[in-house]
Amino acid sequence: MLGLIKYKVQLCPEVKGQLMYEGVPLKNQLIQRGLTLEEEEIDEAYTDEDGFFEFPEKTIKSRKPGSIFYETMIRVVIVTNYNNAQHTLWFGFQHGLKTPKVLKNKLNVLKADLSLEEVKHQILDNEAPSGEHNISSICRW
Repeated sequence: MLGLIKYKVQLCPEVKGQLMYEGVPLKNQLIQRGLTLEEEEIDEAYTDEDGFFEFPEKTIKSRKPGSIFYETMIRVVIVTNYNNAQHTLWFGFQHGLKTPKVLKNKLNVLKADLSLEEVKHQILDNEAPSGEHNISSICRW
């Protein structure tokens, strides 16, 4: 029976945020989200007049989580290009069929200022196997 059942895999929860440069909202700025489990899926959004943007939740159905040798690991990347430079709003990996609650909460309030340096965040999570998630981002929470 292994491999016959299709599992619902949450590649990414709903994402909401605001994009700024030195505290000033950026309008009509393209933001791209790349999600990779089996294949990379890319979608795009533009900021509104106040710099706000959002992406809908993204799920797929897959038989792979039914294999005893398979570990569900999803790469989530959210970027924008501004003044000939790429800025990372989110880069990280999530394990499992659903996004952990602590990551959902962060992805729902991305406050990104392109004037800030990208840093590595250690997000604590009692439910994660390692006890934390490592995310690279220009966002601050």
